[in-house]
Amino acid sequence: MGLLSREPSVSIDECCRKFYDSQIFNPIIGGTDVGLVFLQHAYNSVAEADKRFKNIDFSKFQEEVNALRMELFALAWMERFKGEQYTLPQSFFTKSYLQEINRAQIWDIMGEYNQVIARSATMTDTGKQLEGRLGRARITQINLLRFNTYKRWSKAYIGNKEDMTAEDEGRAICIGRVINRIGADIKRGDCIGANILSGRLAERVGCDFLLSSEAFSRLGGVTLGLYEGAKEAIKNVNIQSS
Repeated sequence: MGLLSREPSVSIDECCRKFYDSQIFNPIIGGTDVGLVFLQHAYNSVAEADKRFKNIDFSKFQEEVNALRMELFALAWMERFKGEQYTLPQSFFTKSYLQEINRAQIWDIMGEYNQVIARSATMTDTGKQLEGRLGRARITQINLLRFNTYKRWSKAYIGNKEDMTAEDEGRAICIGRVINRIGADIKRGDCIGANILSGRLAERVGCDFLLSSEAFSRLGGVTLGLYEGAKEAIKNVNIQSS
């Protein structure tokens, strides 16, 4: 049973808040910060495989992993609930939640991983851009789907405005984040999406060196673990109809 399946029906906001509070920003169980314990274990595991990783600032690692976790939760959410009546409110709430708890920088960092997820949809299993007739056809298909969906959603949720307010611009970004997840599957092929997310994580925490294969594999395990954990948490959630 998923973590968030204990109640018969919850709103989108309630479901997301419970996950963010209990798993990321206030995960205290029996007086122990289990989130911090997890992060320390992940950090130490990678450092064990490549001692150079010990020079990486742990607080930076913590912030980046938290942002990655929230982006992976959003991807798992989209795969579970699909429709715009679920995915857009989830994106809107996430942005407002992070502002509410004074962690708006996490929202900005999520955007970095969102861009990686967007690119992963048109990559081969080895991380190269799709080529050939079939490859170009898939790229065109995904780009058209994203473009048309963004146009439809922005018209419905923002309207046709020449001068957008700050709130409109914020909504446009939220819509764009959801659009970028269309066509993405981080476990496709040889888990290329998870691999390039892990590579981006390594870059952003300051790895100016090539991690050993074992260390990178362990970092990839962290990424996949966060994704699978998000899927497990919401797999049986019953969202209230609005």
